[in-house]
Amino acid sequence: MSGLPTHLPRRRRSLSCPTIILTLWLLFLLTAVAPLLISTPAYAAPTMMLPTPPGEAWKIIQGYGCGTHNAWDRFSLDLASVDGSTYGAPVRAVADGTIWVHDGSSGTLILDHGDNFYTMYTHMQRLMATRAGTFFAQGSKIGEVGDVGTRGNPHLHFTAFTASSYSMGSWRSQPLSFSNGPALPELGGCNQHFGRVLTAGSLPAPEISFSAPIEPQRWYNADARIEFTTRYATDGLGQGWDMEPPADAPMFARASAGYANVADKGEGMHTLWVRAFARDGRQTMASFGPVGYDITPPDPLKPISITVVLSATMNTLSWPASHDALSGLAGYRIYLGPLLNGEAEWFVDRAELSVKDLSPGRYFLRAQPLDQAGNSGKWATVATVEVWE
Repeated sequence: MSGLPTHLPRRRRSLSCPTIILTLWLLFLLTAVAPLLISTPAYAAPTMMLPTPPGEAWKIIQGYGCGTHNAWDRFSLDLASVDGSTYGAPVRAVADGTIWVHDGSSGTLILDHGDNFYTMYTHMQRLMATRAGTFFAQGSKIGEVGDVGTRGNPHLHFTAFTASSYSMGSWRSQPLSFSNGPALPELGGCNQHFGRVLTAGSLPAPEISFSAPIEPQRWYNADARIEFTTRYATDGLGQGWDMEPPADAPMFARASAGYANVADKGEGMHTLWVRAFARDGRQTMASFGPVGYDITPPDPLKPISITVVLSATMNTLSWPASHDALSGLAGYRIYLGPLLNGEAEWFVDRAELSVKDLSPGRYFLRAQPLDQAGNSGKWATVATVEVWE
């Protein structure tokens, strides 16, 4: 059964006869011309699951296109439990959505799933929330079946519809299809799909996915955000660095997404753990990492005394190696030339440099240590080189 009253308040005022005639004429023009001027809005239906408890058989006691399902909501279903109690049975959100409309007189909740697509659940005797904008994850309990507005006949009236505004004139119900149940296409005729038994498949275990501008097993010297999202009816989330979050209860009730900043844990190689809680009690664990965070540059270099080399001979110049306690040393930028404060992009991965065929004269060997995270130490003159013929 259906029939949802209009909920939007209207201001009443007296109208004269000429004003009424003019108003009706304008309404006629709007009704006739507006469809020609306004393009049809795009609708994107979400992947829906049955609103009934997983594993339980529910029967269609009134189907499409008949009786009270014969107006804007013709593709509606009335559902009642086959074996258990209909009254008090949990009603679940068929997809992620937020509360759009609540009507207490009919026990109705309408969820907004985005892209002008909505689902309506009617005759519920208890609602988990009624405030507009409240989020429900797919599969989460939104209320309990009752007989509000249909006294003595407990059942769930369910409709999926598109709408471009609050006005019920723009509402259009849609044929139903469920990811954990059957597709119910338009067949033609009265009371379509009547008597069919629907059994919702079990809810999938929660899934956790990560998104980040960084990669595991690598070091970084700048903060980064690791974002994570979940699918399939999470009851909440827990998270922790280098340890599994508690399993007894969610740290963030009803959350379905979250994030963590690498810098929050501090320097070191760390792993982010996330636990997702399903509405049916199941849990899923996932991790991102380990990922390294290092903002400390390598240790300073120590200079050495003057080194004398021969121009025509292959000579290996070496200096005391730098050290990096976290990400480890990657190597050195090197400058070898006449400038006392010279710098260059020449790179070597060890604390030594082989040279030959230098013109006679004095050179400054300068080095800048780099670590695996990209931190740079200070340039230092590690040797003064005298080249002789």
